[in-house]
Amino acid sequence: MTAEPAASTARRESRQILRFVIAGAVNTGLSVLVYQAALFVMPHGPAYVLAYLAGIAIAYMLYSRQVFDAPLGTKRFAAFVVFYLASLALGTVLNGVLIEGFGIIERLAIFITVALMLPLNYLGSRFCLRAVPQ
Repeated sequence: MTAEPAASTARRESRQILRFVIAGAVNTGLSVLVYQAALFVMPHGPAYVLAYLAGIAIAYMLYSRQVFDAPLGTKRFAAFVVFYLASLALGTVLNGVLIEGFGIIERLAIFITVALMLPLNYLGSRFCLRAVPQ
């Protein structure tokens, strides 16, 4: 068996990152809509949590099927949920710091939070869906 050439590996990884960004954009768009709607009835912290939780199941399905071509499985889903709950905790703190520490408007802070969390979420998703057994 021969090793895959570095250029081919880089192209495959680039396509995977692009698919992750597109699937994430769809999921993020839905989550941001939930967040913006929730702000009418609750503070930014619970609104962020609600929006984040709403996106976990869709993200699992999209990332499994469209990004990493990984079969669905109970252990993978559990790992994915645990990772995204930890990411939720970090993102909640980051969102709060942006709003309360830096004075960024709460309706805009979510976009900065999402951008800053993107690399971590890609790596964590890839690990959960490829390295964790079904």
